Amino acid sequence: MKNCKFIILTLFAALACACSEEDYKLYDTGQKDAVFFEYRNPRNVVDSTVLFVFNYDIANEHVINLPVRLMGMPADHDRTIGIVAVADSTDMREGTNYVVEDAVLPAHEVIANVKIRLLRNQDDRLLTDTLRLRLEIIENNDLRPEGQKTFNIAYSDVRPQARPSWWTTYSPLPVYSFESAQVFFKYFYDLAPTANKDVYDEMIARYGEYFVNATNMQGPLAMYDTFLIRYVLMKMYNDTKDQMQWQSVPTVR
Repeated sequence: MKNCKFIILTLFAALACACSEEDYKLYDTGQKDAVFFEYRNPRNVVDSTVLFVFNYDIANEHVINLPVRLMGMPADHDRTIGIVAVADSTDMREGTNYVVEDAVLPAHEVIANVKIRLLRNQDDRLLTDTLRLRLEIIENNDLRPEGQKTFNIAYSDVRPQARPSWWTTYSPLPVYSFESAQVFFKYFYDLAPTANKDVYDEMIARYGEYFVNATNMQGPLAMYDTFLIRYVLMKMYNDTKDQMQWQSVPTVR
């Protein structure tokens, strides 16, 4: 009986040692922590590419928030994330086309939101071409890359000079120009969501950002004329009637 108890205790001790050795292999506290890109597109799907077009936007820059996630343990101090442009896959110029900001994993955090600031009006190539940027996480003194370590950004500022088909010559809109369209969309994006968020979301789903999918017969001025006139165009007309030429006075019939 005593021999039996001894054998059982010996087996338990051996199993305990085996578990301890296996645990050490699974998590090495001496290894350098890693980070990887974890961007999700508007459909909430993990993606490695962003394409941005300024279109009618009046802004002079656009910020892409690029999540970088930690693989390891949070630290009690900030850690720098090494991010560089891949030269043979990049035709943007740092400081002219883009700036990388906040490439730091904060203390006690497991995710950092790196800001990629895209700049407008500093490179004439944007008016005719789409420029590319390929970013890569590299190892530094704080962190190393693991998993998704590259990310692609492309952007342009090709300005639509031709009048869109939905911007008809008999509508209560100003005479078309790129600049007048910029003003219209500024008012639309400022006022329409506040007036009725459901209608605003319905229009964006149907026509896309800046109405890129709109046509004349089924366009916003055909399907949502009362909403646009009441909540966007009347305000726009009152503010700008002395600065731009209007085709007709927007009034609700």
